[in-house]
Amino acid sequence: MNPPEKWSGSNPPRVAVIGAGIAGLSCARALQEAGVSVVVFEKSRSLGGRCATRRWEGHVVDHGAQYFTVRSEEFRAVLDAVCPGDTDQIRAAFLDATGEEIPAESPRWFHRQGNNRLGKALLGGLPIRIETPVDSVVESGGQWLLGGESFSAVVSTAPWPQTARLLGVSAGEDYAPCLTAFFSYEGSWAGTSEGVYARLDRESALAWSACENHKAGRVIPGQTVFVAQASPAWSGEFFEAPPDQWAGELQGLLEEKWALPKEARRASFTHRWGFARLITSPELPELPAGFFVSGDARSESRVESAWLVGLQTATQVIEWCASKS
Repeated sequence: MNPPEKWSGSNPPRVAVIGAGIAGLSCARALQEAGVSVVVFEKSRSLGGRCATRRWEGHVVDHGAQYFTVRSEEFRAVLDAVCPGDTDQIRAAFLDATGEEIPAESPRWFHRQGNNRLGKALLGGLPIRIETPVDSVVESGGQWLLGGESFSAVVSTAPWPQTARLLGVSAGEDYAPCLTAFFSYEGSWAGTSEGVYARLDRESALAWSACENHKAGRVIPGQTVFVAQASPAWSGEFFEAPPDQWAGELQGLLEEKWALPKEARRASFTHRWGFARLITSPELPELPAGFFVSGDARSESRVESAWLVGLQTATQVIEWCASKS
């Protein structure tokens, strides 16, 4: 996929990008590199969206995207440019519910300082409004009004239900929630963690569990840290419940799967993802002229897919703006 053509007109358009996840940053970078004026709006303090990391108990833990692939030349080129030498591969085994190893179709990568560092690296010098929720977008006289500013076009990379609310249209239940927890244990490579990175069991309440010790430098020496993510159905059942009603069950399942001694328990932390993963591609309505939707509403819920669809959206925005100039 080629980057968009350079803006050739005398008055470059001004574009707002909602969301500083991977798709939003990809789109914004491509627009800026093509000569378009762009501003990114992000409701939280962090960058990278669901490519999220938390510093916890002295550890660095990925609680969103656990790893990412690098299959395309475009994504490899940008990673080499913005974070050279900062990525590494996960080489330990991924096991299924029967204990059989799941072969990798391509290498599984992580950022040594936390996967959210991809967002910071991709931001570069882009203008951004941090902690600035976008509650409304209004089209007026061929311009879009957003946050008290005027733009030629708007790109929303927020999950489709959130974008749909901005547009005043209905949205289906296309996303699965995910209850996530971290657990730490005394001892290096507690249980059966030394030879295994992750265990996948889609039929269990504990659908995914992984040991962060396999990401070098992430965990304090002498401890072992696990990430546990519940299945979509179980997450939906307990999503509104307080953590003490579900975290203990996840921990019990984790200890069973990884042969962890209860007496080695140290600390835990919980997080809720409301729009964790796309179940089915949403049926998007006809969008207003100058309003574009990107992110996993138009692609898979994967880091690399988000980057590629952001690049694709930037091309569409420039082509549309050129047709109006």
